[in-house]
Amino acid sequence: MSTPPGSPQLPFDPLGRDTCVSADERLVAGCSWLLAVWDGSPSSGHDATAHMIAYARARGIAVDVVWPAGAARERARHAASVRVS
Repeated sequence: MSTPPGSPQLPFDPLGRDTCVSADERLVAGCSWLLAVWDGSPSSGHDATAHMIAYARARGIAVDVVWPAGAARERARHAASVRVS
């Protein structure tokens, strides 16, 4: 995957929840509308989607949430634990 020229890039550790939350807040700060793919579950401490949606709504940013019918959340796997044969 490549990044289009001129796209902002936020330095963060994708495995660190605090840095993900910080990156989400910076992203939301520049939005007038947020489209989130979210199952409606509260934060598990590993993801930050619930926080990002609450953060956007608290700032008056329009939020639309979608969760496709039949979709199911799978347990996230750490990239280092995935075996490649």
